Amino acid sequence: MKNTFSQAMAWLHTWAGLVIGWLLFVIFVGGTIACFDKELTHWMQPALHGHERSADSVDLDAAMAQLQKVSKEHPHAYYITLPGERSKSLQGGVYYDVGDPDLFNLDPATGKQIPETAGGEFFFTLHFNLHSPTWGMYIVGLAGMFMLIAIFTGIVIHKRIFKDFFTFRPKNGGQRAWLDGHNLTGVLGLPFHLMIAYTGVAIFVANYMPAGLFAAFNGDTEKFFVEAADSYERPETGKPLKTIHSIDALIQDARARLGQPVTWVSVHHPDATSATISFGGDHSKDVAWNFRQAFYDANDGRFLHVSGPMAAGYQTYTFIGGMHMAQWGGSALRWLYFVMGIAGCVMIASGMQVWVSKRAKKIAEAGSLSGYGLVQALNLGVVGGLPLASAAMVIGNRLIPADAAARSSAEITVFCAVWIAATLYAAIPAVHKRGWGQFFALNAVAFALVPLVNFATSPNSHLVATIARGDWTLAAVDLTAFALAAGFALLARHSFFKARQPAPQRKPRRERAGGSGGEASGGKPALADR
Repeated sequence: MKNTFSQAMAWLHTWAGLVIGWLLFVIFVGGTIACFDKELTHWMQPALHGHERSADSVDLDAAMAQLQKVSKEHPHAYYITLPGERSKSLQGGVYYDVGDPDLFNLDPATGKQIPETAGGEFFFTLHFNLHSPTWGMYIVGLAGMFMLIAIFTGIVIHKRIFKDFFTFRPKNGGQRAWLDGHNLTGVLGLPFHLMIAYTGVAIFVANYMPAGLFAAFNGDTEKFFVEAADSYERPETGKPLKTIHSIDALIQDARARLGQPVTWVSVHHPDATSATISFGGDHSKDVAWNFRQAFYDANDGRFLHVSGPMAAGYQTYTFIGGMHMAQWGGSALRWLYFVMGIAGCVMIASGMQVWVSKRAKKIAEAGSLSGYGLVQALNLGVVGGLPLASAAMVIGNRLIPADAAARSSAEITVFCAVWIAATLYAAIPAVHKRGWGQFFALNAVAFALVPLVNFATSPNSHLVATIARGDWTLAAVDLTAFALAAGFALLARHSFFKARQPAPQRKPRRERAGGSGGEASGGKPALADR
């Protein structure tokens, strides 16, 4: 038991952050990139560049026919997301009662499949469930709870919170620089980090604690959504549906009834005469998620229902979800979330490295690494390797043949292979001293290669072409890669410089406090305590 409340909070802050820190870093990197997941997906679809279509010129019937053609037996629903300001492809999905959905990217002009890509969706999914739908969601929720603990204990132990905001001494190097970086980014993003951690946990509260839903609705989730969100469901008939009514013939009526543009369409129970066609509106106009829908009979196109006001509790839930997902507010808000996300990544990484730096001297004197070497390796492998793997995946998108089988899986394989290789390299003890400079340099090269490889392989997609036709959505990806490369290059330069400097000699604590007049033995000035 710790002697004081502050000491107890400091202990809890240290271990709550360290135990879950590497996982939190992965979640934050995924979430930061996912701020522009749709833009990144579009960048990774060069087949569409230069001849993008608006939502008004989309052939939805052709797209639905394509989903019917590729779906397996007994689909639960078909979903199509229309192209918009951020996403230029038709995104189609076939969902089943059991198992993972089949997802497709479709050409808006023809409804046919275009070369598949993991795209920004990979990072979005990594962020919220680590690509493990059930267990991953619980693990991410647990990490969010640990983050809230780390934030609140950090507030308690930071008595000079506002002074720390204006204190950054990178030239000092070592523990001091890492601690200043941790304090600065922690204070800078404190309101954002509190909001993002709390809302991230709250989004899945019904999944974490489903007892109330099961007790009130006997486990019938569709009944819950009908009551809470004024959705619409009708019982299955078991009779086969011959043909789905034309979706293109209904979209204008759906726009009029919703009073806003239609951004997605779905067909539920598409094999039965109980099938319904539903149209959904735009998420970008309000903070709260927009779950208003217009429903039609899939047999004959007859209008059935349009969503009314949601229940107050569910409205609050959609507001919390909207705060986390940042679909509102336009690109300016997403850039703010992106910058704050990078600050969160730095806060987590520097906090873990503070733990290493504080124990470096004791470990060296003891001559035993125990778990210290493992923490060093994980810091390097996760913090240095994850951005490297992300850049490699984006480069792989341009180098993997467009007609390759399971192309999105190949991109993910590149990501995993590079990250594993980086982590194995980081596990070599001799790498630890200069490892940060090496990883920063590798990341600088990797991110600089993103726009260069794009220039060499994609005549309609490279930076010169996109700027010339005013396509700043695509240009921003290349420009951001260059900016990240420059940032990593500066970090590498500073890290290599510090690694070449002799370690400062610290006088014993008793001598530093004992009034030696600032002079070390032998009459020479003592080295400054860095």
